[in-house]
Amino acid sequence: MTDQPEVEPKFGRRKFLRIALGLGIGTAFVIYFGQNLFTSQAKKASESIPKPIKSKSSLQPPSARLDEYAKNIMPGGPPKDGIPPIDNPQYISRDAADSLLSNNDVIFGLEYNGAVIAYPQIVLVWHEIVNDVIGGEKISITYCPLTGSAVGFKGKSRVDGKELTFGTSGNLVNSNLLMYDKQADGNWPQILGMAINGPSKGNVLQQVALDWTTWEMWKTKHPDTKVLSTNTGYVRSYGSDPYGSYRQQRGYYFEEYVLFPVMAADTRFHPKKVVVGVSSGDSYLAVPKDEFRAKKIENIIVGSEPVVLLYEEELDVVRAYSSRIGAETLEFSMEGGKIVDRQTSSEWSPNGISTKGRLANSRLKHVNYFDVLWFAWYAFYPKTQVYL
Repeated sequence: MTDQPEVEPKFGRRKFLRIALGLGIGTAFVIYFGQNLFTSQAKKASESIPKPIKSKSSLQPPSARLDEYAKNIMPGGPPKDGIPPIDNPQYISRDAADSLLSNNDVIFGLEYNGAVIAYPQIVLVWHEIVNDVIGGEKISITYCPLTGSAVGFKGKSRVDGKELTFGTSGNLVNSNLLMYDKQADGNWPQILGMAINGPSKGNVLQQVALDWTTWEMWKTKHPDTKVLSTNTGYVRSYGSDPYGSYRQQRGYYFEEYVLFPVMAADTRFHPKKVVVGVSSGDSYLAVPKDEFRAKKIENIIVGSEPVVLLYEEELDVVRAYSSRIGAETLEFSMEGGKIVDRQTSSEWSPNGISTKGRLANSRLKHVNYFDVLWFAWYAFYPKTQVYL
């Protein structure tokens, strides 16, 4: 946190988007202006869904492509930490947050080490990273507006073994937030969660699950939640979204438009279709969120990991869990509106906790997952399978 409140930078990708969308300028002008601003990094609207890129390197696992990612780093507009992370987060109560948030506002919900916290999108969109300490552990809550991905992380530096804290590099890879660690200045694409250069190159961060949901849903389920406040030490237009409809699946000006180039593309879905990206080892799965709502539960294999996908209507989230409990692999089904495993007939909640039966109070382990826009998931993981 700074001693004096900072003003917004004179210009950057946020200000460009906010001015263009806020003034209601037509699509053609926005695209034309964007091309000049980003010196041909932006594509024309007619090229908004790029053709698939086929190369042997794109089919290698991410751990074998680190140098390729590093070569594709590009400036995103603001300088390093021009989008300032929140290093000293302040919190308010649920009741106080009702004056800040509307019921339909997006929040990123965290349940970890006994803490229940809501991180409002209207705050994160201006900072992208919150470096927090929860239960004695350093946790970084990250959000990339360009790729529609919110991910929690923790990890340690290979340099000195210290817990990592992150800042915004001002650069992008595959249109995605490129974080840097403040310990050794290595670069970490948010979606990848892996250092692509620096002393920690190849090091993988441990993900911490977040729920992408609305304020109304979250506060109803968690009435005692804490909420990240706008008391950040910076002057920002909290309550407005400088990216506007760019991040929406069905936006006005940028419906299919991807502002920055990507390393691989696929046209099976709308580029900004929301999928739940699931990963285990070097295996990846994209689950279209809209379509899965009706399914509610699925037993699948991701790589060699048995996984159960569970939809929770209360928060409108899809989560992924390992189906293993000790040496036993469970298979789940919906019976009479309840989630039941076929091996022990124990009942389970959508957040992976057994509520009744022999396995009561047992908890399934998360498999890495998060909501993300299809174009961005595919750009990093062109070998991804798709749940259909």
